[in-house]
Amino acid sequence: MLRRIMFFFIGQFILTLGCSLIIKASLGASPWEALAIGQSQLWNLTIGTCAVINGVFVILINSLILKKKPEILSVLTIFLTGSLIDFWLLIGLKNFDPQNLIVQIMVVLTGIMILGMGVSTYLQAKFPANPMDRLMEVIHERFGFSLRIAKLIAESFALTLAFFFDGAMGMATLLVAFTTGYFIQFFYPKFEFLFNNTRQVLFKSEFTLFFVKLRPKKSTPLKT
Repeated sequence: MLRRIMFFFIGQFILTLGCSLIIKASLGASPWEALAIGQSQLWNLTIGTCAVINGVFVILINSLILKKKPEILSVLTIFLTGSLIDFWLLIGLKNFDPQNLIVQIMVVLTGIMILGMGVSTYLQAKFPANPMDRLMEVIHERFGFSLRIAKLIAESFALTLAFFFDGAMGMATLLVAFTTGYFIQFFYPKFEFLFNNTRQVLFKSEFTLFFVKLRPKKSTPLKT
């Protein structure tokens, strides 16, 4: 359980950093964040809050596709995601404002790579996924598409919604929509391998610690 919690929170921390870097580059945002930015300007809410609202909406969509009850626990995941996005934008990266176009492009590409790493990390925990990432998995499971294609379909859906909400769409939006799936497909098996090996390391450490505690302490001879 410790291993799963560790991968879950580290992955969330990483993926929201990636999302926030893309937003701060000011060349557009990932489709879901572009949607949230448009809504935040329209409703005067934080981007993270709008992400939570969208997450609840997507939970219902996932339920309809799978023909199952809504995965209510996913609300906790999207709440964490939305809170961390607000943390990065309002505190962690508050003064980060790249201006040079080349630097902005580099920030976007870095953000996309970090986003893919974060998603690949936290999904290993098998906790309720962020509804937006769960939509990718739902499409993958229900229709048999690869993770890359499933991600592209989900991002295209978000992109359509972002258009109607006048979201922050630009070059970065298209880059995220068409490349994030590649990064997830690349990093997922690597973090899956790391996850499984971490399990063995943690088990060996706990096993060793258990027997160290059982080992009788050497008694020191009394001085005469």
